[in-house]
Amino acid sequence: MKQRLLDDGIVLMRRFCEVNSLAVPEVNIRSTAEWPFGVCAYYRPTKIEVCLEKCAHIGVAGRSWSFPGNTVDRTPYGVIQHELGHHVDVMHSTQTARYRGDFSVKLRREAGEPPISGYCPDDGEWFAELFRVFVTNPDLLRIIRPATYERLRSRFDPVVADSWEAVLSGAPDRTKAACSKKVGDVLRRHATPQFAAMADSER
Repeated sequence: MKQRLLDDGIVLMRRFCEVNSLAVPEVNIRSTAEWPFGVCAYYRPTKIEVCLEKCAHIGVAGRSWSFPGNTVDRTPYGVIQHELGHHVDVMHSTQTARYRGDFSVKLRREAGEPPISGYCPDDGEWFAELFRVFVTNPDLLRIIRPATYERLRSRFDPVVADSWEAVLSGAPDRTKAACSKKVGDVLRRHATPQFAAMADSER
């Protein structure tokens, strides 16, 4: 399953790069024997290094929520798009430091939106996590982080055209319910008082 998720993630990454005229980063798969790091992947221009064994399985219970296209995705599918985010950040920056650049710093300042997942130690990771969702489930990002989506959409063309529900159609029920709640919360915040009251009464 992890190998298939990795293969599908690489196909999506290459497709995104082709549509947006981006250089495709090299992907190197490493074994645990040659991987002395706690993380499951990292980016250094212009290569993505991945330890497949350290990536997550699809989450079905407990604190495991990873699923392709979800706001949380540490499966190989999502990891590749996260690292692609670092690649895009570096390639579009005038000043860089290892895996991040000033492109992500500027975009975060302009958008002013919170992280999309619990992993956000710096601006570069904030960007990479949001970019992951922009690649895998752009409709979901459009709804729950509209300012970030609009800024990314002004520069890049998404390659996934399905609705957020369609992208997550095969996800566990709890994953779909959690995303539905996030979408509903955003819609209620931006809706008329009458809509908000109606939406609350249907919960």
